[in-house]
This record gives sequence, C-alpha cells and structure tokens, in this order.
Amino acid sequence: MITRGQKNQNSVNLFLNSYFNIIMVVILLLFLAVAYVMFIKPKYDATMSAIQSNIEQQQKLYTDQQKKLANLEIISDLYKKIPSGDLKKFNGVLPDSYIKERLFGELEEIISKNGFILNSVNISREEKKLPTTEGMTPRSASIGTIDLQLSISAIDYAGFKNLLRLLENNLRLFDVTSVSFSPGGNTASLTLSTYYYKK
Repeated sequence: MITRGQKNQNSVNLFLNSYFNIIMVVILLLFLAVAYVMFIKPKYDATMSAIQSNIEQQQKLYTDQQKKLANLEIISDLYKKIPSGDLKKFNGVLPDSYIKERLFGELEEIISKNGFILNSVNISREEKKLPTTEGMTPRSASIGTIDLQLSISAIDYAGFKNLLRLLENNLRLFDVTSVSFSPGGNTASLTLSTYYYKK
C-alpha cells in the first residue's frame, strides 16, 4: 500500500519532471539578474560616467581651442593692418638677432652726431637672467642680453647729460648700468645693457 508521503514525493517528482526546463530557466534568469545588479550594472555605470566625463573634457578642450583660434585670427588680422614702417620700428626696439656691427654703428651714430668721440666699445653677449620688474616675469629663455662698455672723449657735462637722455629715448632699449664722468679730461665711460629676441 502507498503511503501519503510516497504520494507527495511522487507528485513532486512528476512536477519536477514536467517543469524541469522551466524551473532551470527561472533559476538561470534569477542568477543572471543578481549578477547584473551586483556586478555588471555598477561597472557599466562607472564606465558610462567615465565616458561622459571624458566627453565633457574633450568638449571643454575643443571650446578652449576654438577661442584661442579666434583670438589668433583677430591678432593676425590686426598684424596685417600694421604699416610696415611701424613693424620696422618695433624690430628696432627688440631686434630678432644679434648683429655686433649694426649695434656698433647705431652707437657710433648717436655719439658722433653730437660731436663726441667714441674711443672704444667693448661688446659682450651674456646669457643671464633679466632684472625682474614688479608685476613682470623675466623671459631669459627668449631674450638675450648684450653688455657694452663705452669710452667717450670730447664731452662736457651738458653733453654727457644730453647723451644719457638720447640713450634713454632711443628706439632700441638701453639700460645704463653704470656711468663715470671726468670733467677735467672731458671723458666719460658708460656701461649699458641692451636686448635682442632669440629665434
């Protein structure tokens, strides 16, 4: 005789045999759902967040580059409008090369046209840091310095003052670093610094 327990067990076995495939599919779906929620979705969200952040950074970089390009185009248009004579004057302030003969010629012209005699010129090119002015940063990497020692004769005190004023107002940048004047001998010596742009 079959007991109630055996009947129940047979019923369960029949149910499992009939619905085994469906039960396995449900279990597999549950497993995949748990795996998705616990592992795949967090990684997916983190990846999407990183991609979105990268896209935003690239868009910001692109916008910044567009602004720079627009500014460069404006500068280029302004540069094209500058007369060539003004550009030559600007190049005289900070020449783009170091030419000893040209510098000597400029100094000799300044001094001789005022009736003074240029006895000697000692020109040395120095690689040194430029003096720092408040609020400005020296750019020693792109600007070269030239030191000059001048010896001048046939010069009186009024002429000496006039020469200093001419050097100060000259188109080329000159820094007078030291002066010496001998009224008895009508001689003077000057130490100057001037600059040029390194290509």
